[in-house]
Amino acid sequence: MAGEALPGATLTFAPRGSDTEPLRTDVAAFIGRLRRGPVAAPVRVESWNDVLAAFGPPEGAFATPYALRGFFENGGRTAWVLRVSGPATAARTRWTAAGGGGLSHPRYDVVATSPGEWANGGRVAIRYRASTVAGPPTVSVRVTMPGEAPETFPGLPPADLARRLTASRYVRLVPVGPPAAPGKPGGPAPISASWDLTLTGGTDAPPDRDAYARAVADQAELPEPALVALPDLGTDLTGGTRTDLVLELLRTIAPLHDRLAVLDVPPDLTSADDAVDWAAALTGTGDTALLGCAAVHHPPLRTPEGHALRTVPASGHVLGVIARLDAERGAHHTPANAVVLEAVDLAFAYPEPQQVRLFDAGLNLIRCTRGRGLTVWGGRTLSADPRTRYIAHRRLVHLLVRAVRRVAAPLVFDVNSPELRLTLVRAVTSVLLSAFRAGALAGARPDQAFQVVCDDTNNPPEQDPGQVVCEIDVAPAVPMEFIRLRLVLGQDRGLEVIEA
Repeated sequence: MAGEALPGATLTFAPRGSDTEPLRTDVAAFIGRLRRGPVAAPVRVESWNDVLAAFGPPEGAFATPYALRGFFENGGRTAWVLRVSGPATAARTRWTAAGGGGLSHPRYDVVATSPGEWANGGRVAIRYRASTVAGPPTVSVRVTMPGEAPETFPGLPPADLARRLTASRYVRLVPVGPPAAPGKPGGPAPISASWDLTLTGGTDAPPDRDAYARAVADQAELPEPALVALPDLGTDLTGGTRTDLVLELLRTIAPLHDRLAVLDVPPDLTSADDAVDWAAALTGTGDTALLGCAAVHHPPLRTPEGHALRTVPASGHVLGVIARLDAERGAHHTPANAVVLEAVDLAFAYPEPQQVRLFDAGLNLIRCTRGRGLTVWGGRTLSADPRTRYIAHRRLVHLLVRAVRRVAAPLVFDVNSPELRLTLVRAVTSVLLSAFRAGALAGARPDQAFQVVCDDTNNPPEQDPGQVVCEIDVAPAVPMEFIRLRLVLGQDRGLEVIEA
């Protein structure tokens, strides 16, 4: 982030804690609609103020900003945001700086920093002052956008104006045509001049399946997120297209073994029957590996919005709860029975028989209980297989995979040898010992909690010398079934993690 301190001087601030931390399991990725901000470019935010700076205030028609606010209000600390949009245009206007006075070009387009209607009606006031005994010529710029805090850039050097305005959250200056003639940039200059410009022509368009699919692929390339939400998906897509996109998300994250998708029942499906049918369309695939990557929390929440209440999807608040418990207790603790903050009611309540039906269909309900308020009731994925059914179980796997990946990845180009195998076993054992001491694993002793095998039994002499296999058996504290992870280090394909 850069801001003007004095004419001719720029002060740059490095965001605190901006380095990615792939070992964390409390970082979320949000894919959805926002008022402004880059499209199809992930942005890392560490607070609600960061969200406002990058994407503007909440837009009433979009759910993602409110989900992000719920995430941070419930204890979330870091999120990646991917704005999705259909074909859209950025608002703009033409500025002809007649008489220039040191400007590098006589004409510029003033263009909003991102597409959308958000910048329509935005005003850019430009004031030029010629050189005096006090100093050289300067240009001051004030940018005012509807519903946003104004920006002021005083005392900028004319020749460097376009570059200095890259610090603006709202606009960019794009030179038009050839530069000013050498020796007489922009022609003769007046003593002072002013221009008042208005931006127009910005358009929005709802994202289609392809826009969401690109964002899904982009989030998979980010090493940090361990949680994923798509708060606007249920509104933007419908029917089978919506279901296909969810399945594509799960097929994308399942091979990674390091993240969980928290889904919302589409907002147009308000009855218990509709919600059960929607869940059945996903669970009907029968693929427990995919279904173990997804959890559904329902119903939507009612949150304060000034003097009124707004209905928002539950996923953002639930991700905040999971992130908060992760920091307090560890990834292996279930989010069940945890209190949801900054929400005052449920969007609708189900009678107890319908609650049972929803629970049996694999949905985790949020309930309003006397004396505690809103609480998350249930900590299960959509999978019916005991090995992939529990959120705490899956997130322990995600933590182990991230930790093992960190220690094993630097070894992928080493030659298969007893020394390499011993190094790998020591590194993996260190990770598992840490998990055992944190209470994430079962057993009274480490040998009851895990086992690491990387020897001639799974690396016979006839095996490709460029490949090393390491098998890990882990017993989570709850449930008691063992998890088996198989690591394959290959010089031609890096590190591959397979869950048996």
